[in-house]
Amino acid sequence: MATPYSVIDNSFLNKITDGYLLSIKDGLLQDLIDGYRKAAISKFKQCTKLEDRDDSARLFTQDLTDEEVEIVANLMVLEWLRGKINSVEVLRQKMSTKDYKIFSQSRHLDSLLALRRSTMSEVDALIVSYTYSINSLDDLRKV
Repeated sequence: MATPYSVIDNSFLNKITDGYLLSIKDGLLQDLIDGYRKAAISKFKQCTKLEDRDDSARLFTQDLTDEEVEIVANLMVLEWLRGKINSVEVLRQKMSTKDYKIFSQSRHLDSLLALRRSTMSEVDALIVSYTYSINSLDDLRKV
């Protein structure tokens, strides 16, 4: 049994709206999504299934649960947001304070930061729930 990368990638793409992603070529888009997925996997250490993967076949060798897919996709959203926030931060550094306050990017950055905080809270809760579900009380009694 296996889970193709496309399952997670599609879940990620359904969570965001980004016209820029629609405008880039398929190969570049896939490279970008691969980068988001790799970064997300490195942050979800509790799921050992993610270590068993075949990058050439573009799949995880084990079946991932819906919960695991959801967590990785949300972590990918955080990686996507990181790029958005960083680009707005660079813009703010290039503009004077007065110009930046007039420019709508200031509100946009505040919105992105709020979205990032709420997504992080959601991911943290999902990971805690996942961790408890894979570590039953019976396992803890054996220690």
